[in-house]
Amino acid sequence: MNDAGHRPHANHRFTPVQRDNITEGPESLSVTLDAWGPRESVFTTIFDALQANWGDDPSRTAEQECKCADDRHYEDWPHQTGWCQLTENQQRYVESCFAGQTLQQVLEGITFNFTIDGVTRAFTHQHVRTRMGAAFMQHGGRDNDWRHRHWTMPETIARACQVFNGNAPDYTVPGHCLDNPEYLLQYLDIEMRSSLYKQIEDILFETRKLYAALVDAGIPWQDARRVLPIGTQTYIHDVYNYVALRGMLANRLEHIMDWENNCVAQLMKREVIRLCPPIFGKYLQSHSDKARKAIFAGLESWPPDGKWPAPEPPCVCGHAAANHKINIEIGKEHYCEVCIRERQSCPGYAPVEIPRAHRPEQNPFWVLTPAAMAGGPVDWIATNGTFPDEGR
Repeated sequence: MNDAGHRPHANHRFTPVQRDNITEGPESLSVTLDAWGPRESVFTTIFDALQANWGDDPSRTAEQECKCADDRHYEDWPHQTGWCQLTENQQRYVESCFAGQTLQQVLEGITFNFTIDGVTRAFTHQHVRTRMGAAFMQHGGRDNDWRHRHWTMPETIARACQVFNGNAPDYTVPGHCLDNPEYLLQYLDIEMRSSLYKQIEDILFETRKLYAALVDAGIPWQDARRVLPIGTQTYIHDVYNYVALRGMLANRLEHIMDWENNCVAQLMKREVIRLCPPIFGKYLQSHSDKARKAIFAGLESWPPDGKWPAPEPPCVCGHAAANHKINIEIGKEHYCEVCIRERQSCPGYAPVEIPRAHRPEQNPFWVLTPAAMAGGPVDWIATNGTFPDEGR
């Protein structure tokens, strides 16, 4: 079987490794929406397909006259997409489809092609989990030399570096999430011969030097890559249909998700808002934004981000909080209707405490400013695990 004739490998054999290759937080992330479609008559096509269950003959709104002004330029999205050929009632019907109020199959015909750069292998391992309505083409570590790839430092580690930034640890650094700093003291040596940042930089430098030495000695890229850290940066190309994109973003736009996945999801939504008809981005929401409550508040790993109120937890009796009523007459301020009905004792309303593996400051996520999300220049708001007021 012959090679298809791709561009050359990234081959850096016998070139020295550079030392400064660390970026912090989302500064390396880049997301572009390279193509979406179909653009021509997409809304008339959607409307006509949605009418398939009714009528004698196929709906043909594509034959309706354009309602644009004579001086409107053809590239304007209402004209190009056929939106201007629909009546207001027909436009409302199309929007009801995007809102999930009618059949969804037709939305699978809308596709989006993204390029996502400056992300880590840790990110891509999670990102490619969408199995239906999506396809991925990723930068290969098997077919390229990765000795010059950068590494991403998470915010939690960056703040720890601020704590251990000299001969004496500074535990007053705001926002650090260290519970047991003595373990880092043991690692760095009690004499604090170097800062934590330098230790990390040294390890990364030595790791990439080892990788380069293995490759230059004759070890293939596919085997040498196994010594590289999972925070090494890469790039990936995505293809989604609208239904798959909306479903993926509903999860990844939750700020309790991995911060890098969450940042990329925000950038993907921003690209759709910036480049596509407004109706496309309007319904790309997290589950919590759509419900206006913290849908994932019951997870034990992470506390809610504080953007929306958390649903009431169940009572210790095991029944939902909604079953608990106030009734002074029976001698209890709270009682459970289910317990009374089943003639069981109810200790009164006492919410179950959910154990959390992490504290909010152990997930210092990032939020695009409202202006950035609306399509303006990328601008991030750093947090300490709680949604910021300026991000609303």
